[in-house]
Amino acid sequence: MNSMDFKSQIATSRSQAQRLLALGLKPETADMVYHHSNSIVKQLEWELETKPPTLRGKFWTPERIAKLKSPFHKHPDGTLMTGEEIFDSIWGQDVPAWSLSRLIEMLPVEVPDPKPGFEPHHPELIKHELGYKLSIRRSTADCLVGTHIEDDPIECCVSMIHWLVKHKHFNNKFLK
Repeated sequence: MNSMDFKSQIATSRSQAQRLLALGLKPETADMVYHHSNSIVKQLEWELETKPPTLRGKFWTPERIAKLKSPFHKHPDGTLMTGEEIFDSIWGQDVPAWSLSRLIEMLPVEVPDPKPGFEPHHPELIKHELGYKLSIRRSTADCLVGTHIEDDPIECCVSMIHWLVKHKHFNNKFLK
């Protein structure tokens, strides 16, 4: 047997991440980050790091950022960059990334049925020959959502989160 051909991704792609951010997901809900490495080698330009994105906020306060100093971060004219400019040059292009387990964790456990008196629905991820299917179902019966069938489970989750946000069933604590 030759080397295995892995197609699976371990986190959202940069374009999937942009879609989630456009839906209003908070970057700090991501458990990984695509770090811009400044490498001249195209394949090494973006590095997936298994840690949350470095963001302005609790730790990186304006005061702490202002104190960033580095003899290696200079403008073309040789003058030193400010703390803000150093922060942006190191982390400014980073793109949050969500692992499959994080995406599933953020899905609601229940989605109410639009008709009063009916049992709530639950997200259900199924693997089959054509790929993966994520739907919101009530037991094994009726499906509340147009089922999302995709090649990979991460795209299923991204599509489902889009539907949930659009229909106001996504937890607001994950949104801006």
